Amino acid sequence: MTRSRIAVRAAVALALAGALVMACGGDGGGSKTLTWSMWASGGEEQQVWHELADRVSREDPQLTIKLETSSFDDYFAKLGTRFSSGDAPCIVSMQSLRTTGYTQGMLPLDDLIAKSKFDVTDFDKSVMEGLSADGKQYALPYDVGPVILTYNRDTFRNAGVPEPEPGWTLAEFESVARKLTGERRYGFVASPQDVWMFPMVLTKTGAQPADVAGKLRLTTPAMTNGVQWYADLAARKKVAPRVPEADPLFAEREFLSGNVAMGASGPWALLNLKNQAGFQVGLTTIPAGPDGSRTYSAGSGFGISKSCPDPERAFKAITLMTAKKQLEWLGGVGRAYPSRESAQHAWYENARLAGAREVLEAANATAIPLRTTKHWERVNQLLNQHGVSIFNGASSAKEVLEQVQRQAGQD
Repeated sequence: MTRSRIAVRAAVALALAGALVMACGGDGGGSKTLTWSMWASGGEEQQVWHELADRVSREDPQLTIKLETSSFDDYFAKLGTRFSSGDAPCIVSMQSLRTTGYTQGMLPLDDLIAKSKFDVTDFDKSVMEGLSADGKQYALPYDVGPVILTYNRDTFRNAGVPEPEPGWTLAEFESVARKLTGERRYGFVASPQDVWMFPMVLTKTGAQPADVAGKLRLTTPAMTNGVQWYADLAARKKVAPRVPEADPLFAEREFLSGNVAMGASGPWALLNLKNQAGFQVGLTTIPAGPDGSRTYSAGSGFGISKSCPDPERAFKAITLMTAKKQLEWLGGVGRAYPSRESAQHAWYENARLAGAREVLEAANATAIPLRTTKHWERVNQLLNQHGVSIFNGASSAKEVLEQVQRQAGQD
């Protein structure tokens, strides 16, 4: 669908709504229009979300959804402020890693789920858990996915190195990374970004960054040893490029450039990688450590702000946004690995990535939600800010992780 057609549809919707068209967050409760806030990295992604809003309105003409977007980092930077000021949109998008930090402004959905007898059994359990806190459900998921490794199939082929298969080990991973490292090229890309670093640490030492109570645990021996091993892939073993500065997009950019052979990713990003890369993209599981291949799952969904004057209408909207037919559509256009197990076939049919089903099913079998703290946004910022020095060999993991834990206020 072209942007011009989307603009025409949006104009028609606004005209039909007339004087009642208002944002849900604070402009009045009589409106049938629901404002929805979502992150988007560019025009193509914005177009997908506009179309999803449009599809819901066609499904139920009583619902009109007004979409507003911002970049991922800007979105979460502003969301807490909007919750505090009481002008948050009715429908808020939420990522599983950040749920616990934003529950103060979100409405628990449990009563609405029970009242409407909405069936949640088709949703992946790990992302439902990730979008909950203190035993309460705060969002319905649209996507999910285990963290896996992607690799440059052309690089492997040109080097005569066999492509990695699910179940491969950390020893095999390091051996392959060495073989694929050469002049201005590296076997792997590492970075202090949470979703890419902690799965590798988990499979290496079993360490998790937070406990079940949401307390930060960055200074345990298992965590410091795991992060040191991971950073040493760049700092000491030199099979990964040194991280030049705090940059959450460093790893993805290096992989797409063709400068590195392997990097962590998730199914939510695979089709974008496939379309942007100038090479064939392969995928495999996180290498197996002492206790086998271990990884985290992450995902995102839609919740309701406490300032929404019509939560029942908003709940109706998010149930339609996460309905099987809509998630099949999102999977089919490559925007989401659907959170509903019954809709995941659409992603595979569209992806056409060799071995994708085998890899993702193997990863899903052992994936657990990445537990975070209420101040995880701050923790991740500190990891990106100070973690660079570990990857460059200027500081030890122990020194930096103690600093992050202290500055996060969770000694």
